Amino acid sequence: MNPDVFLSKMDSEGGIAPLNRFVARIYMPDRLRSGSEEALSFLCDTAPLPGKTIATSELRHYGPTRKLAREATFPELQLSFIVTNSMRARNIFLKWMNYIIDPATANIRYQDDYKGIIEVLMFDQQADAPSKENAIAGAKYLEAFPTNVDPIALGWDQINQLGKFSVNFQYKNWIDFNASGPGDFEVGEEGGL
Repeated sequence: MNPDVFLSKMDSEGGIAPLNRFVARIYMPDRLRSGSEEALSFLCDTAPLPGKTIATSELRHYGPTRKLAREATFPELQLSFIVTNSMRARNIFLKWMNYIIDPATANIRYQDDYKGIIEVLMFDQQADAPSKENAIAGAKYLEAFPTNVDPIALGWDQINQLGKFSVNFQYKNWIDFNASGPGDFEVGEEGGL
């Protein structure tokens, strides 16, 4: 392959997308908003653009077995966060989980009370601000809630290591940012819940 042809094809596609230019925004349920959720966007250092799988069922009717589409399935969403001395991000998610299932009574709230929305937006090299208008790709995870906060491993050998922890989320579905064009899904000022 001619390198010049490759480079011209890359230029016609807008160049290679940088994987380190993104923002993850978490819109918590109204009852849990404390004004510190914006910090979560800055502390989130790893977020995926989602995948999708079609689950199948086997059908055999006189002849070879065929697979037929049954349903769309979605893997758990995992976000990774940087640990700060305030432990704000970790405490926000633990508070959210304690809201879902009360640790003292083990009572479980209705899903409408604890579900939120998560947006992951990806930007190119020229984006000057992390807004929906500047995003080249993204997804909006609907009815999301945390199911797991990973432990933080402490150790004497962790000198000059960046502390991190992950949070797993379940969600109902996700909307592709580019399915209908940028800006087609909107979250209101209060998260649109």
